[in-house]
Amino acid sequence: MTTLEVLSVDNQLMLKGNLTREFITPSIEKQSCRLLSKSISHINLSQVNMVDTAGLALLLLLIEVANKASLSINLVDLPDDLVNLAKLSAVSAFLPVQ
Repeated sequence: MTTLEVLSVDNQLMLKGNLTREFITPSIEKQSCRLLSKSISHINLSQVNMVDTAGLALLLLLIEVANKASLSINLVDLPDDLVNLAKLSAVSAFLPVQ
């Protein structure tokens, strides 16, 4: 069974595993928001296996939290499924992609 891990590595917030409703828990949301800091400039999605609308919602939440804290972050290495989901959901303009 794949899980979801959120790690702070160098200047990146690294998401690993399935970015899906099954694995996004309130503690994952809190941990993700807590790890955002001035030293984080990227959210790295290169190790995300699966994504659904809950994963997209988590990313939008992290972007909102970063914006409220005047942090500038970019999403890197987005999976194609996430890009397509963002387009279908008409929110791709809200994703700061590098």
